[in-house]
Amino acid sequence: MIKTQASSNGIPIDPRDQRIAELEAQLRERDQLIAALQEKVQHLEEELKKTKRAGKRQAAPFARKKRVAKPKRPGRKKGQGRFSYRRKPAPEEVKEIKEAALDCCPECGGSLTKRKEHEQFVVDIPPVKPEITRYVTHSGYCSCCQQRVRSRHADQISDATGAAGVVVGPRAKALAADMKHRLGLSYGKVCDLLEDAFGLHVSRSGWCQADARLADQAQPVYEGLVETLRESAVVHVDETGWRIGTLSAWLWVFTNRETTVYTIRQSRGHEVVVDILGAEFTGVLNSDCFLAYDAKALDDWLKQKCVGHLLRNLSEIEASKTRGAVRFARNVTALLREALRLKAEKPDLPAEIFAERAVGLEERLDQLIHERRRFTDPDNARFAKRLRKHREHLLRFLYVDELDATNNQAERQLRPAVITRKTTGCNRVADGAEAHSILASVLATCHQRAIPILDFLVELQRAAGNPPSLGPPQPAPT
Repeated sequence: MIKTQASSNGIPIDPRDQRIAELEAQLRERDQLIAALQEKVQHLEEELKKTKRAGKRQAAPFARKKRVAKPKRPGRKKGQGRFSYRRKPAPEEVKEIKEAALDCCPECGGSLTKRKEHEQFVVDIPPVKPEITRYVTHSGYCSCCQQRVRSRHADQISDATGAAGVVVGPRAKALAADMKHRLGLSYGKVCDLLEDAFGLHVSRSGWCQADARLADQAQPVYEGLVETLRESAVVHVDETGWRIGTLSAWLWVFTNRETTVYTIRQSRGHEVVVDILGAEFTGVLNSDCFLAYDAKALDDWLKQKCVGHLLRNLSEIEASKTRGAVRFARNVTALLREALRLKAEKPDLPAEIFAERAVGLEERLDQLIHERRRFTDPDNARFAKRLRKHREHLLRFLYVDELDATNNQAERQLRPAVITRKTTGCNRVADGAEAHSILASVLATCHQRAIPILDFLVELQRAAGNPPSLGPPQPAPT
């Protein structure tokens, strides 16, 4: 028998009706929750679509989302900065003089008074045609040593004759290599440009084979650059994704202000760092906080972690926090920026004042990230733990004059490789990757040291087994 309950007005209530009412109320609550979740999912899907579209934008992918109502005028203000003007050519440099006469007004034919003379110099490239040189060599059989000997002109880069007796000259090969491995043009574009500009017709495979031979000749120069980096006081390192055929690989860059070395490996581990710089490297390694640079084999190395990366991470934390949770990021950011200012002021400060301010920064940093400090926000706690891990390598730039606070040097040298990867792809075979590493290293170092690239590559091809030296590191003029 089902028991009934009495309502407030004395009318009995069936428990089944009451249960049905409860279930209907639960259903209404669930329907509201489902509707809210569906709305949230729809919003997140729209945000995901916007993010994907933004990642595929070809025009201004890094443009700011916020628009300024009254943006500043572009360019420098009057009187600020250094201004340079093209030097007026000397009279002996002018090949031809062309004059545009003006005898009367071109509009009405009236006479002219207060006449003035104006001059303009046009510096242009003349039409260039390939220059063909015929080399005549001689050979003969030696009756004493029983060998056939042959002469070779000092300007020759090859002994090929017969069907292979027509070769591309050293300057054309040097220009093609520079366009491909430093400027990032594909072999197809190299072919088009050299044919359009100079009437030089060479296939893509021909330029590829020429680069392979040039890389073999530049191998000793590349090894010399590696030895130079091993003896350097500071080396910046970074890496980016690459491909060799269908296999994943990594392009590494090791650089400072005078020397750059690229290498393409299938590993992203610390073994690459040890292989290039050597286990006995005594300089300072400037890098980001990637785990490979914290391997046990590198524990005894002097390091500097990129302050720029840390400031960007702190900016992201600050933007995502509110109230008291934002203070930690602001305090650490202010300390790092103060350290950067101290580095800039160091040449003009007395040693005692600099040391006092540096010690103050060290103590403040220790207090901010002390292990006994309790963080209520998990992101702040994780970042403080990260700073404690790299504590020894955060402010070393204050005490080493040649050491930069950021790893921008490596990122700048890595940017051409990123552009090459996007516009022309990577390498199809391992030999091509090795050739690219060698030639890109030599070309980038020549550019850093203000060495004429084409002249050096021409000399390299004519060296006949005795490659020229890049000379002692000399910073490029600013």
